[in-house]
Amino acid sequence: MQLRTALTYTAPILSASLALGALAAPAAAFSMNSGEKFGTDGLLFTEDTEVTFDFGNTFGAYVSSLGIYEVDGTTTTLAQELFTEKWAADVDSSSDWKGTCGEDGSTVANCTASFLFKANVEYALGLSSWYRTGSDDVAGRFNNTVFSTDSLNLFNGENTQQFLFGSHGAFDGEDANEHQAFPNPEDFVSGNPLAGSLALGIDDRGNNNDRDFQDMVLSAQAKRASAGVPEPSVVFGLAAMAGGFASLRRRRDS
Repeated sequence: MQLRTALTYTAPILSASLALGALAAPAAAFSMNSGEKFGTDGLLFTEDTEVTFDFGNTFGAYVSSLGIYEVDGTTTTLAQELFTEKWAADVDSSSDWKGTCGEDGSTVANCTASFLFKANVEYALGLSSWYRTGSDDVAGRFNNTVFSTDSLNLFNGENTQQFLFGSHGAFDGEDANEHQAFPNPEDFVSGNPLAGSLALGIDDRGNNNDRDFQDMVLSAQAKRASAGVPEPSVVFGLAAMAGGFASLRRRRDS
């Protein structure tokens, strides 16, 4: 009888404790669903998914802006700008045309930007470039837009890869390496931003498409929009704990 009473009291509390432990544990890396893609063949999720982009650097004499575009066949519509340069490079930049973010004199104001990818809507990243005007280095005549989806890029009659997924290209973290072509872009055509921070490198097709893939470097990390909703087991555990405490109180008061 005493054993049954003890189990009656402790079982719901133990269940709730395990559920709370699961809730407090770090979130495991998520796999992408069947039919989802994040690479040079398009950006598409089957669930509402928020992607946070962290800006790294720009290198190059163009004034650039990175945005998210909705894609319908070959038609692209700007959905949101992520990072926009005020000038071609930082105020105190040397000849490497380096641009940073978030500081006085930085060419990009914000260092992070987020976008909610709606379920089953196809998107692409697009880097637009403008020629700079005179000594002010601000945007002048439009140059072009390169997209993360290869089929949207046409250069000399061919669809070209202008984005890397999983690498910052020729940028080694120290020097711009602005004249060094990246050797194997075909090995970096997709990634899983749900699994952690994913490096991205972009070539703006400058210098006759020099393919250094470091004209803008950044990273992306995703989470499901529904990630904040507790699992059913957690909700059940919390309810069981509440019921257990109520039962204990009633027995103690009787």
